[in-house]
Amino acid sequence: MKANKRVKENRWGVVLLFSCCVLWLSPLQAKSTELIFCYEDKTAASHFLSEGSDVPLNAPDALLDVMQRIDNKLAEVSIRYVQKPWQACLSDLRSNKVNAVIAGYRADRTAFGQYPLTKSQQPDASLALAEFSSCLIGSSKFHKQWQSREVFQTKAFTLAISQGYKLNKTLAQKPFFIEHTASIDKAIELIARGVADASIELCQIGRHKVTSRRDNSTVKTIYPPVTTAQGYLLFSKTFYQQHQQHQPLSERIWRVLANQDSAKLFVEHLNQTNQVASTDRY
Repeated sequence: MKANKRVKENRWGVVLLFSCCVLWLSPLQAKSTELIFCYEDKTAASHFLSEGSDVPLNAPDALLDVMQRIDNKLAEVSIRYVQKPWQACLSDLRSNKVNAVIAGYRADRTAFGQYPLTKSQQPDASLALAEFSSCLIGSSKFHKQWQSREVFQTKAFTLAISQGYKLNKTLAQKPFFIEHTASIDKAIELIARGVADASIELCQIGRHKVTSRRDNSTVKTIYPPVTTAQGYLLFSKTFYQQHQQHQPLSERIWRVLANQDSAKLFVEHLNQTNQVASTDRY
């Protein structure tokens, strides 16, 4: 009888201990921080040209996969996803309606957004999501002309780019006359018709080359890239400052991002979407 009584007491002790653990864990679970992440509704250009550069990635599934990995690795974070036009994402970040976006570095954005910075207050490339590069894409005739070009004094080529984008400083110095189009597909159509000579498209992420589904007998990608920039997870100033604990939440998220091979993940998604061969052959 005494033995049975001790067994029952031990069982009740285990139950009580388990109940205490549940009660103890519940408040911690309830304290997970909601991170509202806004990503671009890619109904327009799939590349970036504005000065300072934004992520030239027309692959929302890849972005969501990268962010979902953070969600899974950090129990203290719960991510809510919002998809809007790019300028709306930036506007909402400025007004604290969303907490984070993925963007290239621009000095004017530091007034309302927080990048990972070095001690010298420069963007910390080691904590970037990935490095994104864009290449010229044009006809065979343009390839030959571009490879053998000399210094032009006038605009010699027509470059078709999507409406709302502009050339960065490097490309602005090239001999291009700009033709604005509704989308990258329209730009390729103009090249095929001989109205434009070239356009620009994402061609490399990190060290991984991206084979474009548009490469065919009409247009082909020209390497090396003509523009390269880092893509960062940019937090709103308010979110960053509100979670400045002993080990800031934003810092932990940046490091989780940096420790995974996002570039390879992006390329895998693009290759599946574009139905192209593996980039291992490059």
